[in-house]
Amino acid sequence: MSTQTLSSLNLLVPLDGSPLAEQAIPLARMLATLAPTSVHLLRVIPPSVVSSLVRHEAVLLGAAGDTLGDPDEQAEAMQEALQAEAETYLEHQAEAIMAHAKNIDYAVAFGMPAEQIVSAAARYTDSIIVMATHGKGGLLRWALGSVTTRVLQATGHPVLVARGAKTGESPATEPALRRIMVALDGSLTAERALPLATSLARAAHADMLLAQVIDPVDSPIATLTASEATGRLRELAFGYLDRTAEQITRHVGKHVTTTVPVGHVAEEIVEEAARKHIDMIVIGRHGLGGALPAFLGGTAEKVSQASAVPLLIAG
Repeated sequence: MSTQTLSSLNLLVPLDGSPLAEQAIPLARMLATLAPTSVHLLRVIPPSVVSSLVRHEAVLLGAAGDTLGDPDEQAEAMQEALQAEAETYLEHQAEAIMAHAKNIDYAVAFGMPAEQIVSAAARYTDSIIVMATHGKGGLLRWALGSVTTRVLQATGHPVLVARGAKTGESPATEPALRRIMVALDGSLTAERALPLATSLARAAHADMLLAQVIDPVDSPIATLTASEATGRLRELAFGYLDRTAEQITRHVGKHVTTTVPVGHVAEEIVEEAARKHIDMIVIGRHGLGGALPAFLGGTAEKVSQASAVPLLIAG
């Protein structure tokens, strides 16, 4: 099993101007304390925003008896104004993380948010995308939950997703990284998340917990009752997790523990994280349910929406 050393970090933090999206900044700030870090802030302005503002401007000018002028020139002028406003906004956000990062820069892009985020991540070696998404019932100017899903589908880079506080909720306190839980399913694809998880744990001196959720057996199998069959599956899972833990303990730098809850995968991951006071959940990009598109509609999306704990999708 491969390992990697966390010698540096490249963090891409997309922002849409909303307080909810800005809840990714404390996570980036926390990661920046673990290794020399370059932080890249990105503000994407969708085409619909430009066209909508130009249209509203035309209506207001018409009501005042004026004309808009050349539409292309007006659109270009609107883009310039939006870019200047976005740069001022990003400069202000950069101040919140400047003291913790080795380097920090920011950029404004025009286009579809997910496409621009993926394109920006590709420009930076080994970058981690850090973004906030809404919890159930929450809203973002980008509808950031759908943007997050599109980013995950299109990028091969790790994505750290923080569930932003919903309206009426107080944002979480400054995050710490004391306990990391890696959700595995016995597959090699799920294990691809382990190198980054172990590197983060070592850099943060964090405890690591390996978890595998077992679906309960509903009917007898051969000579085993349903309960006995479930118990046997748990024994096999513990054996696998204990072997994996032994392989990575030296790299983590401390004892790695294991747990095998029984129940629905997403629900048990969330509940186990709460029971064990986990600070970050790590899931392999292709584990716990197969190919990425189906996976995003299931485990990862449900965990990111239901858990207050940041979710790192890697591998």
